[in-house]
This record gives sequence, structure tokens and C-alpha cells, in this order.
Amino acid sequence: MSDWKPRMRKSVRHLADQLAGIRPGKLSIGFIETFRVAVHGDSVALARMASVASQGDRIVVTPFDPTNVPAIVKALTEARLNAYALNPRAVAVGVPPVSGEQRAEIARHVKKLGEEAKVAVRSVRQDARKEIAARGRGSERAVQEATDAAVEEIERLVKAKLAEIGA
Repeated sequence: MSDWKPRMRKSVRHLADQLAGIRPGKLSIGFIETFRVAVHGDSVALARMASVASQGDRIVVTPFDPTNVPAIVKALTEARLNAYALNPRAVAVGVPPVSGEQRAEIARHVKKLGEEAKVAVRSVRQDARKEIAARGRGSERAVQEATDAAVEEIERLVKAKLAEIGA
């Protein structure tokens, strides 16, 4: 019954891992890996479908399935990144110095990741409340306190990353 606490912690840890890959000085591999790509009607994190490596002044994304190159180019271009098909098997993302507009885009992305983490925590809260109602025992107050603590930690992580970015 008390599996909801580890699930909430896992959501917060996942956000912390995602934010750790985002570096404000220049476009980083970790930032690119957090983007989601629409493939076969599903939204998949880029890190799960491709290897991402830095090559001088660009980042090269090599999908495990080369047929996903157009979808990756589309997703990264929609995110206002300078992405193009390097060859039929790889995508390149140009890495110029981060401009004010790109900083704002990174800040929007960080906020979006924070909101997704909050939604995940609230979903766990809802599941825990349903379980408590079904069993007739347990503390909804403890669930709410844990939810509040997790949301507070998420907000702290997002605020710290936004301060680091300078947005």
C-alpha cells in the first residue's frame, strides 16, 4: 500500500536527472536528450531512441533505427534548434553560443519538465487516495503531505535551474 512514496521520489529524481543534463553555457547533449520525438503515434524521449555525441561545434544524433531521422529532425527543428540531416543515418544540431531567445527556450523547456514531474506526482497521489478509499485504511493526510513535499522539491529544482540559466 505504501508504494506511493517511492513512486513520488522517483518522479522527483527523474526530474533532477533531466535537469542535470541541461547546461546553460551552451547547448548540451543532456538538453538534446530530453526532447521527445513523435514516432509511430508515440512520444519517445530522444535518449531512448538514439545515441547523442558531441563533435566539435555540433551535436550528432544517431538513431538506433535510421528511419527515425526525419522525425528527429522535425522535433528538433520545431524546438527552434538548428537541426539538419547530416546523412541518411544521422542528425546534426549546430551549437552556436546561446542567445537570449535560446535561453528563454531552455527556460520554457525546464518549466515544462517541472510541470510534467508535478503531474506525475499528482497522479501518484490520486492512485494512493483511491487505494486508501478502497481499503478503508490509511492516511490521506500523509499522502497530501508527501505530495506537498515532492511538489516543493520540484519547484526548488526548477527555480535553481532557472537561476543557473539566467532566465
